[in-house]
Amino acid sequence: MRNIFIVVGVAVAFVAPLMGATPAEHDLKDESGKMIIRYAVEAPENIAAAGTSDPAKQVGLILCFQEHDRPTGDEILPVREALKALGTIDGYVLLAGHPQERKFGAIDDEPITKLIAWAKKTYPINPRRVYMYGKGEGGKISGEFAMLHPEIVTAGITYSWGWWRMPSELKEPVDPLGSAPEFYMVLGLRDLSYHLTTVRDAYSRVSAKGYHVIYREFDDLGARTYHPPSNRDSIAWATSLRNKNIPPSPEELKLLERSAVRAGYFPDLALVGGVPAGAVVQKLLASESADVRAAAAETCAHATFDETTMMSLGKSATDSSAKVRSAAIRALGVHANWRSDAAQHALIELATNPAKAVDPNDRVDAVDAINRAVRFQIKGVRQDPPLFKALVMLLDDKDEELRVMAANTLALIRDGDYHGDLDRPEQKTPNGGWAAWLDQISTKAAGYSKDYEVCESGAKMQEPVELFCKGKASRKDPATAFKYTLDAAEKGYVPAAAAVGMMYANGKGVQQNYAEAAKWWSQAAEHGHILAATNASMVYRGVGGVPADPVKAEKWAKFVAERGAGAVQ
Repeated sequence: MRNIFIVVGVAVAFVAPLMGATPAEHDLKDESGKMIIRYAVEAPENIAAAGTSDPAKQVGLILCFQEHDRPTGDEILPVREALKALGTIDGYVLLAGHPQERKFGAIDDEPITKLIAWAKKTYPINPRRVYMYGKGEGGKISGEFAMLHPEIVTAGITYSWGWWRMPSELKEPVDPLGSAPEFYMVLGLRDLSYHLTTVRDAYSRVSAKGYHVIYREFDDLGARTYHPPSNRDSIAWATSLRNKNIPPSPEELKLLERSAVRAGYFPDLALVGGVPAGAVVQKLLASESADVRAAAAETCAHATFDETTMMSLGKSATDSSAKVRSAAIRALGVHANWRSDAAQHALIELATNPAKAVDPNDRVDAVDAINRAVRFQIKGVRQDPPLFKALVMLLDDKDEELRVMAANTLALIRDGDYHGDLDRPEQKTPNGGWAAWLDQISTKAAGYSKDYEVCESGAKMQEPVELFCKGKASRKDPATAFKYTLDAAEKGYVPAAAAVGMMYANGKGVQQNYAEAAKWWSQAAEHGHILAATNASMVYRGVGGVPADPVKAEKWAKFVAERGAGAVQ
């Protein structure tokens, strides 16, 4: 352990604790001695000096924010243990900040910004590798700060709470894959009932906003976030990402020019990550050498590049070389789990189309990859219906191995209570059959976008519906999209009223305004729109500046409970 001197206005003596020790709390102060923020920090023992430009010696920064009334460093534990399990503990500084008041809020934005700036001056932080992790109120600030500061934060992991502040999109829409931060939201079903409804409400708004979100619910998770399955998956996902708004440094670009194979892949390309490194990986996937192609495919299992790289990787699943195909399918499984559309599509095509496979065993590998990709969705939220549709199709496949793999994975869905010694036959399909079940989960996963299917029907539309669809067609111009949608809502089209409510809540084409959102959601709910009623029941609990109205909150919560939150409007 070594002494480090912090300079933020005034010099403060500081000793970095050993990884694993309980982090002590410290005060970050400005030049006049005024408190900025209380914090706790853990850093690798043999960390390089601050300011180093060598990417291999730089580290990532994970900010760990606690629930209100908990110690400042409370959420360092699950992050630390996940990094240990992943073998990457020496590559990260873990930093926790205390809220200015009892709970985190807008008042914390500036202190957190200064805390991150301090960390970058104190440790060799790579600015493309800054992540946020939080529980409860700590999850709220992780989501809000990441959305409002995409130039600083790469990704946010949130447990057991939601958030309400979002950037308003008045000129440019959110670009979920090109410039926006990404999110991994976790809900423990043993947590408080109000936490359950709040997180689900937040997920509906964040996904409607357009962000790329991985959302998990776990039966065995309660009020604390130590949960190895989700901790390891979320930390592995986040740390594979690089900030989309910060270009690689000159030193990182040099690594792209001289990358070499070590341990079976290109670690320098994985370290740089993102679109620039992905362009190099794509070229290597097209190499004449099978060894190079295999190493490039394996590299995709160690980093996140972009969807274009995933499409190239998908082509490698039918490479002439068995080792290339094996590495490609394995990497596709990693990213299918993290909701890459291109990775999921490639695996589905290979698994369900015998003519696609070079070797029948490749289909087995593809189904195994799909099974791993849905492992957290089987008993949770089915975010990716196409993966489940592929498994249902495989129940009738000619290959017995594939039928067994699909049937075993789907067993908890078709008959989760069957134990073999019960005095009844095993149920082979869910109630209503597989087609009805797939339609149900597809509708639920679509959320508000389900209403826009009318725009693809080809049928002649009445004026309000036509305006609604013009709103969809104008999404690249948020203000115009809002105008058309509002016009449709004012003419009485119920789905448009629900959409306007969400646009006000999310600030899409208009300044964020939860009072207006509540008004339009209530109007749509009065006409039977279930999702609008769900959001209305939450906003009337007193969030986003809307005064609490228990009568209206209970009215719409009861409405949803009686009709089912997943019902079709």
